[in-house]
Amino acid sequence: MNDSDTPFDEAHLRAAYAALRQRATTLEEQVPQRLQRISDVLHRIGGQSELADDCRAMLVGARNAAMLAIENYQQAIPFLHTAESILEQMGKTPEQEADEDWHEALCQRLFELTDVAAMMVDDAEAHHEQANDPDLESIPPSILDA
Repeated sequence: MNDSDTPFDEAHLRAAYAALRQRATTLEEQVPQRLQRISDVLHRIGGQSELADDCRAMLVGARNAAMLAIENYQQAIPFLHTAESILEQMGKTPEQEADEDWHEALCQRLFELTDVAAMMVDDAEAHHEQANDPDLESIPPSILDA
């Protein structure tokens, strides 16, 4: 079987894994920082007014979205680790020496793992966007405790 007959192209799968891993790493770096900033501003909102209540509600929604983003990308990590192990295994055995069925089975498993992880990372990115919606700088200083 040549590469054009293989439903799972190893080079494409490796590239897809690398891109997915980078997306997860970016989320891991950015979302906790955003969550912390939201929480800091949320705790500074004082007083009882409609504006304060609206800002609190907006920030609680953003905080919940950030927490869901974290949950989603953390759920993807075991899938990414398993995919990485498969890639390492594939790299240890030269393709010409590997049994074609074995190699194709590894490629299929790699595809399945990255596909599931991609859905989780997609969800995490969507929640991260929701967490980024409120402009924290637009919170009126008049409702913030100094």
